[in-house]
Amino acid sequence: MVDLGGLHARLRPELDRAMDEVLATSGFIRGQQVEAFEKELCATLKLSGQAVGCGNGTDALALALRALDVGPGDEVIVPDFSFISTAEVVMEVGATPVFADIHPETFQLDPISAEAARSSRTKAVMVVHLFGQCAPMDELLPWAEEHGLHLVEDNAQSLGAQWCGERHQGDAGMMGIVGTTSFFPSKNLGALGDGGAVLTKDDQLAERVRRLANHGAVKKYHHLELGVNSRLDGLQAAFLRVKLKHWSDLIARRRSAADGYDRLIEAQLNIQPMPMALPMRDPKSSHTFHQYCLRLPTGTDRKRLQAQLLEAGIPTAVYYPTPLSAQPAFGSEAKVVEHGTPHAHDAAERILALPMHTELTDAMQTRVVDKLFGLLRST
Repeated sequence: MVDLGGLHARLRPELDRAMDEVLATSGFIRGQQVEAFEKELCATLKLSGQAVGCGNGTDALALALRALDVGPGDEVIVPDFSFISTAEVVMEVGATPVFADIHPETFQLDPISAEAARSSRTKAVMVVHLFGQCAPMDELLPWAEEHGLHLVEDNAQSLGAQWCGERHQGDAGMMGIVGTTSFFPSKNLGALGDGGAVLTKDDQLAERVRRLANHGAVKKYHHLELGVNSRLDGLQAAFLRVKLKHWSDLIARRRSAADGYDRLIEAQLNIQPMPMALPMRDPKSSHTFHQYCLRLPTGTDRKRLQAQLLEAGIPTAVYYPTPLSAQPAFGSEAKVVEHGTPHAHDAAERILALPMHTELTDAMQTRVVDKLFGLLRST
């Protein structure tokens, strides 16, 4: 699904030098590499604020909610189709996740369902920029402002995407009061281990996040509040600084691969039409293609299809096979919007992700698509 070996082989000399620098200085926790990366990331993103490195993307979400004083008695609206971290952190801070539905084609949070999920206890909305493009910020930003809601952007998958709407324009993760991201290795800006960051233009909020991530302390052994231990490692920051120099190329490679899939799949559909949907590209958002997800024809035996593809040496994945509201982990502690989340359930049943990474070749993609459609036509 992701050829990190090929990517790191191309960057190996630079990565080796970065590791040698960290070993020479022994700056393993926070330190110069982390400070330099945070500044370089802000400069690359043109963020007139701060990036606060932390242990991982999940921690970044939890730190953002804590810094906004979201806690017991509060509700947070969450899309029902996302990775569990999006809702997990809501319960971690003692608040209640309220699951709303998604747009059936973009998989992004549906503003109409979000409004239906709002109550007098709603304090925040978790907007997930899923699979590489932005949620509908023209609707969500003014709605959140009108109702006094903190808009937190879970931008673990779409760092580098931009929203160009009629009412709002901006970079994913930097349009609400606070945004978060993940540097999990498979991301378009990925570390060689775990890592994450909180992004905000509010300096006071940034400083509180930084304090919370460091046991609630500004200076050693002086703890102003209870915090956690969630710090970006110096070694991971050094690796990320290397990848940041190549970041525009890494995104361009993914976009080129997505264009290739589009052409190949459309050609197959011209030969024999079938009710399959390619990833919808919102015309108001750019797309960085963290994933390339199809919606299979209704009734497709997805497990069998995946097994047959894997037998041919072609991996696939399902993001995500179960809506969050159906996860046993939440039990009766979470809520679901009235009338449910039918689009999230449909997406969970039909979605299929094809291999997507920076090292894909035309020949690889042709083989993937030819085999996929050969199997679909034989069923």
